[in-house]
Amino acid sequence: MSATPDMNANVSNGLAESLLEVNQISYRLPPQISVTSKCTHVINYSQQSTYSNTSRTMIFDVQTGSQFVDPACSYLRMIVKPGTTGFCFGSGSACNLFQRVVVRTANGKELSRVEDANLLIKMMDVFNNSKDWRNTAGKAQGYSDPADIKATVYADLVPTTGKLFVIPVQTFMPCMSPHGAKLVPPNLMSGLRIEITLAEPARAFCKVNQATGLTDLTAYTIEQCELHLKTYELADAFARKIAEMSQNGLNYLYKEHFHNIVSAGTNTNINFDIKKACSKALTARVMPRLSTVGTGRDQVASLPYKVNKLQSHIGESYWPNQPLQIDGAPSADNVNEHYYYSLYAQNKLENWNPTGVSPKEFLGRAVDGTANDVYSSGIVAWSFAKSNVSDLAGYTTSNSRALLVDLQRDGTDNIRLDVYLTFLRLCKAYMSNTVVLD
Repeated sequence: MSATPDMNANVSNGLAESLLEVNQISYRLPPQISVTSKCTHVINYSQQSTYSNTSRTMIFDVQTGSQFVDPACSYLRMIVKPGTTGFCFGSGSACNLFQRVVVRTANGKELSRVEDANLLIKMMDVFNNSKDWRNTAGKAQGYSDPADIKATVYADLVPTTGKLFVIPVQTFMPCMSPHGAKLVPPNLMSGLRIEITLAEPARAFCKVNQATGLTDLTAYTIEQCELHLKTYELADAFARKIAEMSQNGLNYLYKEHFHNIVSAGTNTNINFDIKKACSKALTARVMPRLSTVGTGRDQVASLPYKVNKLQSHIGESYWPNQPLQIDGAPSADNVNEHYYYSLYAQNKLENWNPTGVSPKEFLGRAVDGTANDVYSSGIVAWSFAKSNVSDLAGYTTSNSRALLVDLQRDGTDNIRLDVYLTFLRLCKAYMSNTVVLD
């Protein structure tokens, strides 16, 4: 027999409070769960006030003391001034300026190194974020809306008087994206050295008008570079507890990216391996590009998608088990399976986590600029995750157990492949030392 409301008249105080909470009629103050005593934004300035294509290494020495840093709310701000009018970032953003990003701890241990960072950032930004993102937070970073492409306007103009851009630190520093959205401990942050090698002007910028008058930019300047870090100071009791844990090392997990360049030439059948030693290889991304991109063209755009067969394997494990093949040249009528597989490899099939790359953008635009209606963002991607509940369970690779890639393409353009292998890195942060394990 079910209980009636009258039968609950003699319930205990604990049960009564629980029932009031469940029925949303409890009016007690919420528990105090914060362990911090102070929160603020700390501004770190670069070593120089102005940088240019002739002064190409932007350096920050982070001074946060005993404070913990929230990387999700931290960013780099800078003002960019092209030397000549009529230039833009194309399908990329202000991160086009970042050729190489190296992050080291105070004692010199290398936490992260990303070569050709501008290509990787563009790939991950457009695939990992929605189209609406490009018109909101992406705009502040320097992205343009593909819907705004016109016959003579390829992307948003960067004026010679300068434009301010804001770039989240997680965008260009993989070690600032810890697993589990953790705060970065002072063991790592205090004294951190960030070195950003700037790209050549012709590599970072392209002409706004892709139809006529194509030239390369020859100079630019970057001013007022500031690294804004949101920091928290722990209460004494909790700071002592973290210090005790540091004696055995604080485990800090994040995803790092290994870059490899493959010169494919004019070959239609492309086979190569990636000999990176790591215990958990997670994802591989391949961006095909022309070996020599034309004057004034978009340097961070991929080629129109021309891969008609793909497969990869590590040892006896193949992805997919049979090559994924397109009969004939890739087109809007037959590319959807390759497009779907690329989204699957990057965990972009969930409705709540949409991508910003449409099938049209995946196929891309003509290299000569005759189809000024879409950006080119087509890549080949594989996921090596072997768990249905975690994205941290990958495969072991080494010199003797390399990742092998087999591609077949339609066309004979002289191309290069920019390959990025994403793997899991463990950092054990002690009070005065850091150990990095791949």
